Amino acid sequence: MLTLCLNCLRNFAYLIICFLLIGNELLLAQNTLEFVQDGVNNSYLPPVPKGPTSIPQTLTFYHNKNGSADDGIYFQKPQAPLSVTFSFDDQPYITVPQHVTGMTFGAASGAASTQVRSLPVVNSNYYFTDTTRSVFTAHPNGPIGKGVNLYMNPGLQVFLSAKPLLLTNASKSDTSRYYYGKLRLQFSRPVDNPVISLVGLGATTNFASQHLGFATELELQTPSLALTKLSGNADLVLDNSKTKILHAKTTISGNCDNGAACGSILVKGSKISTLVFGVYLRADGGPGIWGTEKVTNSGDMWHITLSLSDQ
Repeated sequence: MLTLCLNCLRNFAYLIICFLLIGNELLLAQNTLEFVQDGVNNSYLPPVPKGPTSIPQTLTFYHNKNGSADDGIYFQKPQAPLSVTFSFDDQPYITVPQHVTGMTFGAASGAASTQVRSLPVVNSNYYFTDTTRSVFTAHPNGPIGKGVNLYMNPGLQVFLSAKPLLLTNASKSDTSRYYYGKLRLQFSRPVDNPVISLVGLGATTNFASQHLGFATELELQTPSLALTKLSGNADLVLDNSKTKILHAKTTISGNCDNGAACGSILVKGSKISTLVFGVYLRADGGPGIWGTEKVTNSGDMWHITLSLSDQ
């Protein structure tokens, strides 16, 4: 009789352990909706155009099995299709030579002394590798630093031109902050708790060994929503109102490892159809300049990619 009870206890304990392990595995292995551009599954229908352009851009989400932990990459079309359209509104700089507007998709500085580089509007050229797997998070419930694969998850490339500030000889003090318009995200159906991952908020000019850094900052204007930082480097911070995505440092550069703000931000809320962010460019007060008469193509190039829980 005693032996039978001991065996029962052993079996019961074994079942409890199994349930705990299975429950923990289910918690970690949560499906996500993400962007992908692998030639078979394409969030942006090929061919992907090059910028600079200020035309709205639409990307489709794909279901990724176990995408929260990135244990495997199994993309397929979700049962309920979902897309998001990115657009610019209220741009104050609309006649920027060679750049079309102050904010564009698919551009970066460096093509020539006076013109920007023309790049695909959607790409995975992040100029950064998250080797520590701690910077970006795909699922609103974590795990932290998992699920965003910079090789597989493309981002929409955004460029803020500093040329308007050069042409007006704008102040470069560390309190100088310039409004560039609004970035609007319109979902094809209402969603809950989207995660926005931002890569490379920050840039620098270096003329005659004189540095000037500047970074894009975003302010959420959609009411009744709040932001939470899930993961990222120390340069990416939120203000006390939980509506502003800011750069923490006085000295700014363009590298996620040192001087650019990078990370994942949760937009906490349900039935979200539209997100609107005010977009600003802030200088760091360095001794450098926005550019010269011959080199006028500086600006802040960064990427944005989105992910959600499977819904």
